[in-house]
Parts: sequence; C-alpha cells; structure tokens
Amino acid sequence: MKVALASRNPSKVKAVEEALRILNINGTVEAVDPPPGLPPEPMGLEAIVNGAVIRAKHALNLIKDSIYGIGIEAGVLTLSALNVNLDVTVAVVIDRKSLITIGLSPAFMIPPAFMRELMTGKELNDVVEKYYGVPNAGKGIGFIGLLSRGLTKRINLNTEAVYMALLPRMPWNRELYEADG
Repeated sequence: MKVALASRNPSKVKAVEEALRILNINGTVEAVDPPPGLPPEPMGLEAIVNGAVIRAKHALNLIKDSIYGIGIEAGVLTLSALNVNLDVTVAVVIDRKSLITIGLSPAFMIPPAFMRELMTGKELNDVVEKYYGVPNAGKGIGFIGLLSRGLTKRINLNTEAVYMALLPRMPWNRELYEADG
C-alpha cells in the first residue's frame, strides 16, 4: 500500500512510517512538496485542521496510486481565558472515497516572548532558530526537542498525530466510525 504525504520534511516522513509500523500497516510513504500558499503559522484549530486537509488532498491528488493522502500541520491554539498559547500538531488522513480522519498530538505551551514574535508574522521555526541558534530545528528535533532537552522530539508529536488519525481506519474500529454507526 502506498500513502502520499504532502511534506518532504524528514521528521514528518519518518513519523508516518513509524505510525504505519505501530499499527502493523504494510505501506510505503511517497513524499511530495506541500501545496503553495499555506499560512506559515496557522492560528486556531480550524486553520490548523484546514491546512492539514489541504495538504492531505493535495498529496492524494498527486500520487494517483496512493490509498491515503496525509497532511500534517502544526499551529497555535489560544486559550484566551488563561492567556496561554499551545503548539499542537494535527494529522489528517483522506482516502479515495473522501473519508477524512483526524488526529492531534500532545500540545505544549509556547513561551510568551516567542508568541509576541509570531504575532508580528514570523514563523515559529525562525523564532526558535534565533533563540536557540539551531537552524531548521523543525526538520530535526523541533521546538519541543529543544524545550525538553531531547526528551520529546518533533517526530514523536508527528507520529502521535498520524497514529491517532489512522485509528478509526483500523479493522477493529471501522464499524464504530461508519456513518450508520
């Protein structure tokens, strides 16, 4: 089975491979460039999910023999009442029948100083690079890897999101998620 992923980011490719392995799905990942025009740092759950859906559809359309298209998008959730911003990753899996399943990663708080820079239009990766001096952290251990000193890496968050998005598709769960269920 072939799955199409709208990212060439090594962390995302490895995360999809790992999620497939965890669920004992025999598949190969075909990575394609993401579609143009996506916002660099989506704000709000709807925007993050929308970005992941656009990515997943794009990948599925480009790789004609793929079973699934997968989109992985990270962004910012704001809890206004607490004045807290969280970084979360959303994975979307779409199939040829246009069935969409969604999963989220664990989320973590974004430091206020970082958030102020994001609000000026900067990308989180650029802010992280400026603070830590690590270029392209998002293609490696990620911001969470730097915050946790390597205890959790970006691949872990990506894997969890993809794994969660695939769970409704597993044979033992499928009937629970069918429209008539």
